[in-house]
Amino acid sequence: MINFDLQPKQSLLLRYLNQEASWIGIGGGRGGAKSTALQRCMLVRRESASKTLGAIVMRNYDQVKRYHVDPMLRDFPELAPNYMKTESKLIIPGRNKQAGNSEIHFTYAESLEDVIRRFRSASYYDVFVDQAEQFSEDELREIKQCVRWSKVPQGTCKLVLSFNMGGNIDFLRRIFHLHEYNRNERAEDFAFIHVFPWDNVEWVRPALASDGLTEDDYYRKFTEKQRMAYCATRGDYGRNLVGQDEPLMKRDWLGSWETLEGAYFARVFDRQSTVLTEEQVKLLLKPWTKRWMSQDWGRGHYCSHHWHGKVEISPKEAKEVLNWDVDLPFSAVITYREYIAGGAADKDEGGQRELAEQDIAYEIVRRTGMEDMRSFFLSPDAFAKRTSQHTIAQIMGKVLRSGGLPSPVPADDDRIGGWSLIYELLLGAKRHGNIPMDGKVPRGADVWLISGNCTELIDAIPLLMRDPKNLDDVLKTDKGKARIEQDVADDVRYGLKSMLMPTKKPMSVEMAEVLDSITDMHKKSMTHRAMLAKKSHGVSRAFYVH
Repeated sequence: MINFDLQPKQSLLLRYLNQEASWIGIGGGRGGAKSTALQRCMLVRRESASKTLGAIVMRNYDQVKRYHVDPMLRDFPELAPNYMKTESKLIIPGRNKQAGNSEIHFTYAESLEDVIRRFRSASYYDVFVDQAEQFSEDELREIKQCVRWSKVPQGTCKLVLSFNMGGNIDFLRRIFHLHEYNRNERAEDFAFIHVFPWDNVEWVRPALASDGLTEDDYYRKFTEKQRMAYCATRGDYGRNLVGQDEPLMKRDWLGSWETLEGAYFARVFDRQSTVLTEEQVKLLLKPWTKRWMSQDWGRGHYCSHHWHGKVEISPKEAKEVLNWDVDLPFSAVITYREYIAGGAADKDEGGQRELAEQDIAYEIVRRTGMEDMRSFFLSPDAFAKRTSQHTIAQIMGKVLRSGGLPSPVPADDDRIGGWSLIYELLLGAKRHGNIPMDGKVPRGADVWLISGNCTELIDAIPLLMRDPKNLDDVLKTDKGKARIEQDVADDVRYGLKSMLMPTKKPMSVEMAEVLDSITDMHKKSMTHRAMLAKKSHGVSRAFYVH
């Protein structure tokens, strides 16, 4: 038998698992020990219900391994021999010799098709979905159909949905907060636990020890308001959350349901319409596809890099590949690969730490391979002189050119125009995907599609908040705080705005494109001088033609 203690909200989840509701939500602020609650309650359920199957589900394998497999094997090393790596499952021995073994399956589903393939014919006693805000209502209902077990009373099997505030929470908000049910839903089938950072004693354990207090004092002698204040002032994690801009503080600290209203792309980002499988990407991107790259440079912040392509999709191809019914051809930008480096922050969300610009450039060359890249749009700050006589753009450009890739050029940094463009492209994808929207669906509108492999980008879009001081802009935290979703969003904004809607073609872009095509060094030098002379005389420059 595995021994561990449960925090109060975790104990409440365990009690709900033994009550009537079959849909159980546990959501709210960040750091409320939700993932740990799922793991421990899953262990209890598998020990108490012998010969049963339970599943912990997330969007992709990296997530479920990082947030569940690795922590469980670290916290309970005695279970390590029971973990079947190739099958991604954990065998839980019965409490005695007569009881049979149970299993915990660690699985993932990147799309509705994945959900159907993995769960439609399955049967689980319990399914716990972590970061459920990343799943659509259709996907969650499909998963719920497999929460069934023979010869047990109705309501015994449970679907638990753990989620943060932000992302795709319309459905979760309706059933767990507004309590608005359709005629086929019963109120007694739903239960919800609201969690907050101050529910997790781990954030203040050092402070408690310093003050001569215990965990029992924290949970039993402190009131809710006292725990909240203690976590906000005596723990680094709490202080960081409270110190955020108000929209982020309401979402991450207070776990407010109303943060949906402050999310910039909440009404237009539909994962089911926007995210592509690897096979769909391969079918849509052709050898002749116009491709380019973008990057938001950062070392202390995250250095985010993405690859994009623009394609024309016919009605026939739209039906065959996307299952969309459209009358006219339309253009689609496909963001199909991502690379995250840098990011020396307190939050480890992927990325290789403290890489030099040359290393990042070599990695970009390696990942690009033989693809024909037309342009590389880099954040403008990378073109500034620093301690070296060369800019970051120049250092990276030398490596990229040696690998057959274009030199970086300054990205268009029009924030309002960039966010507006992304909004319209996401809206186009949602409408083309036959998602009901107010108003007439515009035929032939451009869309933005994203490979399911771009996990950080997909996670970032729902987390972007409106700036209360300028509702047309996305909230940007100060330079001392690294937030991966903001760095990733700036990266793709550079890429889409610079290629699709530039104000005009910068002379630096024109020069780089011409010079990169010249191999003879003498001719390159003479051409460079001639172009500089034209620039100094104010010769007009051409606009992009799309």
